[in-house]
Amino acid sequence: MTEFHTVPKIGECVSERNACGMPELNHGSHILTKIADRLRTLQGRAVVVKLGGSAMELPTATTSMVEAVAALQTLGVKLLLVHGGGKPIDRAMDAAGLKPVKIQGRRYTDDATLEIVVRVLHEINDSLVGQFTQRGCQVAGVREGVFGTRLLLPGLDLQPLDLGRVGIVSKIDQEWFRNQLHNGTVSIVPSLARDEIDGGWLNVNADSMAAGLAREIDCDAVLFLTDTPGVLQNRHEPSTRLARLTTNECRTLMTAGVIDGGMIPKVEACFEALDAGARRAVILDGRDPQALLDDFLQPGSTGTEIVK
Repeated sequence: MTEFHTVPKIGECVSERNACGMPELNHGSHILTKIADRLRTLQGRAVVVKLGGSAMELPTATTSMVEAVAALQTLGVKLLLVHGGGKPIDRAMDAAGLKPVKIQGRRYTDDATLEIVVRVLHEINDSLVGQFTQRGCQVAGVREGVFGTRLLLPGLDLQPLDLGRVGIVSKIDQEWFRNQLHNGTVSIVPSLARDEIDGGWLNVNADSMAAGLAREIDCDAVLFLTDTPGVLQNRHEPSTRLARLTTNECRTLMTAGVIDGGMIPKVEACFEALDAGARRAVILDGRDPQALLDDFLQPGSTGTEIVK
């Protein structure tokens, strides 16, 4: 019978949190050793962080995320941030009298919808750049340099569905992105791409954008900030968090109904990131102010890590 790795009990934890919420290790030197070990493990590879859920909606969660990214940047971790704009886009469309239409989980994007999508995503991007800059981070909001092709999904009759101006990442300006990573700059990427054929904008699913970037750079991990503590053996019991799963174990849990509902697309996004070349994909709780730092210091201590 397959054995899954659940979250350790409090008494079994390698580290506990101190009054500030940080992992409490025996000595400051131990923490420095952990940091050095993690940096050696990364070997200069980048980490892609997909922002979502409360990390984008709640000011306190956003502030915690910005502080965590600033700390990781100071340590020399190479980072790319990806964001969508789901709820703000829905609100902007409602204000414009437009009703969102989803086809197989993708937002149908006609010209009117695209205009709103581009405007809102750029507004969010500018806001994030401002928040990181105020915190002293070296960041770059990305407007150009990501290219895509139209996304075609098969319908029930096996004919391609019309999704409008929806796309997938086909390539990036690798020289520009590599220079940013080399210089220690955190690129903040909205889920938009330029159509390789006509040069117009394409609306890209943010999870797919994160995977697309992972494919184009030397990526160690893709971290998905969500509003869930990870994959749970019992969805009503956070203590049943499964700390580490393989893709085969995930499929077993899908068949058993343990992974179901809204968790399925999150896990499938991890599959996409791993297929794109990431060594690990992690579902993290964006409501936890220390989730990013905990994952860096002690992978598996928070969220659910998925590997091949």
